[in-house]
Amino acid sequence: MTDQSKRILLGVLLVLAGGVFLLQQLLDIPIGGLFIALLFVLAGCVFLFFLLKDRQKWWLVIPGFTLIGIGAIIAMDKLFPRIAGRFGGAIFLAAVALSFLVIYILKPSQWWPIIPSGILLILALVAGLNLNGMASGGLLFLGIGATFTVLGLMPIGKTEKWPWIPAGICLLLGLILFASSGALMGSAAGWVLALVLIAAGGYFVIRSLIKKE
Repeated sequence: MTDQSKRILLGVLLVLAGGVFLLQQLLDIPIGGLFIALLFVLAGCVFLFFLLKDRQKWWLVIPGFTLIGIGAIIAMDKLFPRIAGRFGGAIFLAAVALSFLVIYILKPSQWWPIIPSGILLILALVAGLNLNGMASGGLLFLGIGATFTVLGLMPIGKTEKWPWIPAGICLLLGLILFASSGALMGSAAGWVLALVLIAAGGYFVIRSLIKKE
């Protein structure tokens, strides 16, 4: 971008800002916050634009989606404050998680973005759901376990078996915490989970005894 283009862009932004705040004064409408939200979204789009021009600069996607997520939350807070208060954190975490997922799509040979993407997505889900503390912890561990399970099913899992260790530990802890939370009490899913745990535990016990014999 040339110096002339930068000056033109700065001038356009200043004119837009002045026009927005002038309308706010004339019409007594609090639209200043929406303009700030728009600036965040535009800033995020600038990062993504440069990423499209050079896909080797994959790191640009992180500030890009993060700024867009912040802009979306600010806009929601002005337009739909109740929804923003309830799901604002979840939307922001999901936006950052999406950035890591895009990094993996751009560079499928790199497996590491799967871990922050999966963890941030499950954090977004936990933040958006109204669960008690133990159920939230159980869901968090289940999500982390699922993330490492996905990693184990990828090509790296064929050469290295370490992803299955945190996957198994987190899934087991998640099931125990979620079952102990009482969130599924009296539901069909609660019965299914209890039977699955009993069947899985019995399978490992019987298999171990048969191997010893």
